[in-house]
Amino acid sequence: MKKLSIVLTCILGIVISVQAQKGYFGFRVGAANPNYYGSDFSDAKSASSISPIWTPTAGFYINSEISDYFWIKTEFNYVNRGYTHKEAGKTLKTNYYCIDVYPVTPAFHYKGAQIFAGPSVTLLVASNRDTLIGGEVKKIADNKLDGINRYDIGIMAGVEYEFNFGLNIGVRMVRGFTSLYEPVNSIQTQWFNQTYLFTLGYSIGKKPESK
Repeated sequence: MKKLSIVLTCILGIVISVQAQKGYFGFRVGAANPNYYGSDFSDAKSASSISPIWTPTAGFYINSEISDYFWIKTEFNYVNRGYTHKEAGKTLKTNYYCIDVYPVTPAFHYKGAQIFAGPSVTLLVASNRDTLIGGEVKKIADNKLDGINRYDIGIMAGVEYEFNFGLNIGVRMVRGFTSLYEPVNSIQTQWFNQTYLFTLGYSIGKKPESK
């Protein structure tokens, strides 16, 4: 049921985009600053000296102009989440490779400036982590993701400015509502995603706005 809901939400976003009065595609790249929140994360952060990391992000989007001031944004992003922690005096890194979809994001638009918010859907596709083996740091792939929630439903909000020639800069915050870890003995771990994205993009086929 969860997978079906995700698929239907994504399809709805694409249908709305296609039926809009005007629309165009674009691509963006940037940096992600993934972090987490929740009581269990706070405890682990103190015990293991967990620190956020900076990682790359890239994706594409559809901007659909419903009216002069109201748009619908549909976005697909690759986001590398994760963190570092201390163990036996070593700094170890954990990576979670995710696909984020922001299917239907209403946006208020005025002279290039945009403010927007809407639902987010995250799919965790792969992971790797550093581990200590014989005192040496080794990188281990963890594609089975046992005990990890592969799907996260949350909210995305942000601001963006797009120049007349199509270049845009933006900041987004993605806050997940699904714990990173599956329940253990019916007890739900309080460890949730919260990621900031800083991006630079370019819209293809965008016509300059009249002043």
